[in-house]
Amino acid sequence: MDAAETLTVDRLALLQFLDVKSDYSKGHATGLVSVVGEDLNAACFQHYAESKGATVEVLPGPVTIGKNRGPRLDRWIKADWPDGSKILYQTEIKNWSAHAIGGKSLPAAASREKIAAYKQKCWHRHWNPKSNTLKGNLCAKVLVPMKRPAGLEARDVRPLLIFWEALGHKKAGHHLFSVNACRPQYPDFPKFPEPTELWVFSVSSYLRSLKKTHICLRMPHAARRMRALTSMFSIGR
Repeated sequence: MDAAETLTVDRLALLQFLDVKSDYSKGHATGLVSVVGEDLNAACFQHYAESKGATVEVLPGPVTIGKNRGPRLDRWIKADWPDGSKILYQTEIKNWSAHAIGGKSLPAAASREKIAAYKQKCWHRHWNPKSNTLKGNLCAKVLVPMKRPAGLEARDVRPLLIFWEALGHKKAGHHLFSVNACRPQYPDFPKFPEPTELWVFSVSSYLRSLKKTHICLRMPHAARRMRALTSMFSIGR
């Protein structure tokens, strides 16, 4: 891992800042997310998958249908899993936290029972179990097939939603889970065969499961931004 592209993250401080509505973080969560959000969430998925024995690479964009017009996603993530499957995830990242509209606090030290209830409630905000669809095109656009990067056309493509918030359906005891999804009406663009296997990863859920306080994450864009900030600003005199 290239040290210049790596950041050390205090996971408990991060959970407290983003998952709890406090005077300390109020009004600043959005600013933090704008600097590190997409890199942080993608890096946490990479950290999780590598802990399961996968070889993972977060690829530079763009993630589009190959035209100027149409939906765009946030990352391509290439993963070779221990079972031999070679997957290319077309990934949409949602940084919604306790500070988003309708968000609720979930302390870092919350009980297992409270976390489980919170995860199910959050998931039902995004998922319609009767129709097996995502609610709203902000998430459902992940089910529009994107143009694969050159050289990776032979890989199996899977849609992946990465959420910051702790979420999961009642049958999902893990941080990464899949559902069979149909896409809501999204005119003029192609779609995967229905139902398709949609993968969902919860960053907050994963970070809560770890024992170490500090973890190292590959966050190249965020690292460059932080170097730029420290070169221009310092605290005090």
